[in-house]
Amino acid sequence: MDRSFFLISIIVPCYNASYYVKEVLESIQNQTHYNIECIVIDDGSTDNTLEIINSFSDERFQIYSQENKGLSDTRNFGLEKATGDFIFFCDSDDLLPSNALESLLAEYTGKEDIIVGKTATYAWEEKRNVSFLPQPREKHKVENKNQEVLLQNMTEGLSPIAQNKLYKASFLKENNLRFLSGIYHEDELWFFETMFKAKNVVFIPTITYLYTVDNAQSITKKNSDKNLSGYLSVIQTIYNNYYLQYPEQNSIAYYIAYLKKIIIGNYKHHANYSNEAVQRMEKVFKEVNPKFNDDIPLKSIEKKYFRYLNAVSLKDADTFKKEYFNNPVNSLRKHYKIVLFSIFNSK
Repeated sequence: MDRSFFLISIIVPCYNASYYVKEVLESIQNQTHYNIECIVIDDGSTDNTLEIINSFSDERFQIYSQENKGLSDTRNFGLEKATGDFIFFCDSDDLLPSNALESLLAEYTGKEDIIVGKTATYAWEEKRNVSFLPQPREKHKVENKNQEVLLQNMTEGLSPIAQNKLYKASFLKENNLRFLSGIYHEDELWFFETMFKAKNVVFIPTITYLYTVDNAQSITKKNSDKNLSGYLSVIQTIYNNYYLQYPEQNSIAYYIAYLKKIIIGNYKHHANYSNEAVQRMEKVFKEVNPKFNDDIPLKSIEKKYFRYLNAVSLKDADTFKKEYFNNPVNSLRKHYKIVLFSIFNSK
């Protein structure tokens, strides 16, 4: 298969990225896979980001400018403009190795919906790779008939970022996949929806993305009511649009419990939310209360653990703090092990 003819649409949302964006776009411009269209959208920057991106005269670059709408709407705008066979998202403070797109595309056999590369965390100031985002160590092909990717994320951990994944454009279009507007942590929902719908996914061990971790302005490094609200919107959307719509898919209930664990963990480590936000968390946790079915390819202890997590989420926030945040029992996992130990010794 001659893959050089495939057009890849690279969507780059930009907001006040003047410190990074020139190098980012150069890394895209220097890709060994030449057949690209780079859709660069300035999302109402107040610095000279637009001036920098306008300096790129490469005919493969399409430059747009809009009033600030946020990351989800900006990516969705890029999806509307994209004409490629494949879609690739790149943030305006991250870099691509020169062979990134070629390496991802080399794995395409005609049936893959999503091809995922290895992501290195990158210290921009020191110009070095720090670590890696979680992913299978070896090449890993998944016939995703029973949401195996979602189950693997729950039990082993995978990176949920939208970037560094080559999406077949027809797959996104046929399933009408778009980012939820106006929330933080939109990637968590995007990951769920794309991996829920995808039939074939492949993970490769080649580093194809450098994810900057020392940008102090990144929203992932801040914790506020908006962060909590974003996660709550994610589980509400999954509950309403997937759990209630696909009752035969037993993995969804367990995945909701998995996301509840993340929310409670964030509350423990960054408990600077307002009273109103915490009250909303308690309310949403009680409303998003799925039933669990044993017919799912998880170990028995894993099924019990996720059910336990959901039961914990139905308690009030003060109980979270009292029972799960204090030493020596300072995590849900530790508390769960103590519960199991008590049950075992009582027999």
